Amino acid sequence: MLQRTKIVSCVLLLLVGAVVGPAWADVTVFVTVDKDKDVFIVERLDKFKTVTIRVFGEFFPDGAAEAEAIANVRNEDNRVDDNVGGTSTNFGIERDALIEGSVNENTGIVGVNQDVGNMVNQANVVAVAVTDTSTAFADAQAAVDQVNQRNSSRQEEVLDVTNPDRTATILGSVNNNAGIVGVNQNAGNMNNQTNAVALAVGIGSQVALAESVLGQVNTGNTVLEVETLKVDRIADSISTNTGIVGVNQSSGNMNNQASAISFSAITSTVVVTTP
Repeated sequence: MLQRTKIVSCVLLLLVGAVVGPAWADVTVFVTVDKDKDVFIVERLDKFKTVTIRVFGEFFPDGAAEAEAIANVRNEDNRVDDNVGGTSTNFGIERDALIEGSVNENTGIVGVNQDVGNMVNQANVVAVAVTDTSTAFADAQAAVDQVNQRNSSRQEEVLDVTNPDRTATILGSVNNNAGIVGVNQNAGNMNNQTNAVALAVGIGSQVALAESVLGQVNTGNTVLEVETLKVDRIADSISTNTGIVGVNQSSGNMNNQASAISFSAITSTVVVTTP
């Protein structure tokens, strides 16, 4: 009986030892890895470049052609009231300005002013300079300053569509000219009309400069017109011209009209012909 108990105890000890004791093993692992990688590169490149080129030189001209045309025109503190009696509402004004079959086939410089109005400034200003020195420069400047201010005009009529009160007409005129042509026509009141031309030509020269300036002001004016009929007309005119042509036409009141031209050129020859 005692011996069996010892044997059982030994078996239990062996079982307990089997459970409590650690287990040891050597393991070799082989792994194959496949990898795909996408790489995106975004690059921004900004370039700013400033280039400044300055050229300095000395020019010693032997001559010069300089033309300057200046017109300073003002209409101020004027009054037009053609109703002498002061009671009638029909002033009975009838005025016509007509250029017909005129100012054709001219060569050179032509200036025409026509007016049947009141207190009107009209001008054709031309300055021409020419040089044939090879080391010269040509310079042209045209400037016009016109002012209409603090003027008043009154006209009251009984409307008659068959008989205009004021008519300004250019008919079959200012054609086939060569050179410089300026035309001003007016049937109104207190208008400023100017043609200004500055022309500088250097024949065989090296430098050409031109500058044109125009300033016009209309302020503080009063116009009272009742049933007035005015007609401006240009027909079959100002055609087939060669050169510089400026035309101003008005049958209104207190208008500023101007053609300001500055022209400078260098050339080897100068030829003027009739169209």
